[in-house]
Amino acid sequence: MLIELVDARDEAVFAEWFGVMRAAELATRPGEPGILLHEELALAREGQAADPDNRWLLLLLRDGNARPIGAAKLSLPMRDNLHLAELELAVHPDARRRGVGRSMAVEVEQRLREQGRTTVMAYVDEPPAEQGRSAGRAFAAATGYALAQTEVCRDLDLPINPRRAAELEQACAPYARDFEIRTWCDGCPDDLIGDRALLEQRMSTDVPLGEIDLQEEKWDGDRYRRVERRNARMGRMFFSAGAVHGPSGRLVAVTDMSVPNSEPERGYQWVTIVLEEHRGHRLGTLVKLAALQALASGSPRTKDIRTWNAEENTPMIAVNEALGARTNGLAPCFQKVLEG
Repeated sequence: MLIELVDARDEAVFAEWFGVMRAAELATRPGEPGILLHEELALAREGQAADPDNRWLLLLLRDGNARPIGAAKLSLPMRDNLHLAELELAVHPDARRRGVGRSMAVEVEQRLREQGRTTVMAYVDEPPAEQGRSAGRAFAAATGYALAQTEVCRDLDLPINPRRAAELEQACAPYARDFEIRTWCDGCPDDLIGDRALLEQRMSTDVPLGEIDLQEEKWDGDRYRRVERRNARMGRMFFSAGAVHGPSGRLVAVTDMSVPNSEPERGYQWVTIVLEEHRGHRLGTLVKLAALQALASGSPRTKDIRTWNAEENTPMIAVNEALGARTNGLAPCFQKVLEG
C-alpha cells in the first residue's frame, strides 16, 4: 500500500480522494445527500493556502494496483488550539477488513506528531440501525480512542406547521420583551459583526463539551468575514437570525442555517448560541423560528434541516423537539492523546 499527500490543486487526484470519502459516506447512509465535490475542493484549497485559519492535510492510500481505497482529512486549527487536530478517515467499502484503516491511522498519527499536535478527535456517524455498535465505534476503540462526547442527530421536516410556529412564538414573546429579533442572509450586518465574532468565540466555551479537549477559540470580525467568504466560495446560502438586547444594543443570540445552492433539498443547522447571561428568555426558539421563516422564503425547495446536539444539551434539544425535529442516529466523538 502507498499513502500520499494530496495537493488540492491537482483536481484529478483530489477527485480520487473525494471518491473514497463519498463511497464510505454512502455505505453508511445510502441515498442521502452528503458531501459535495466542489464544496470540499473549495475548503481544501483554502486549507492548503498560505496562513489559513485551519490547515488541511489530505491523505490518500492506494493498493498495489494504484486504486484509491483509503482517505483521511486532518483539520489543524492555526489561530488557537494548537495542540488539536480533527480527523475524518474513510475506507472504501470494497476494501474493508484488509488493514487499510489501521495503516491510515498509523500514518495520521505520525503526520500529527510532525505538526506538533498532541490530541486528535474524530466523529463517527451512526444511523439508527447502527447506534452504539457501528464499525466506526469499534475501530475507534481498537485504535486507542476514548469516547469524549455523544451528539444526537435530528432532522426537522420543512416547512414546519404554521400553527405550531405561531403558538411557539406567542408562548415565547412575553419572556423576550427586551429583545429585537433580526434576520439576514449570507453576510452579517456591519453593526453586529463584532458581537457575532464574540458569539462564535463563546461557542467554544459556553456549550457542553463533555471530555473534548477544546480550549477557547480566538475570534474577531476579520476572522468571521473570512468564514463568510469561504462559505460563498463553497456555493452555500446562509439564513441567520439574532436577538439584540434593547438596553445594551448588543447581539446576544444567533442561529445559522446553511443550504447548498446546487442541492438545496437538505439544509444544515450550524451555530445556535445564546449568551449564558441572557438565557431564560426563550431566545433560542425565537431566533430559530425567524431563521426558518427566512429559509422558507429564500429556499422553498429545502425539505429538511439536519442538526446535531450533545446529548446533555437538554435546553437546545427541547427547542428542536418543540419545533418537531426527530432523532436520526448518533454522532459520537472519540478522542486520543498521542504518545511522543
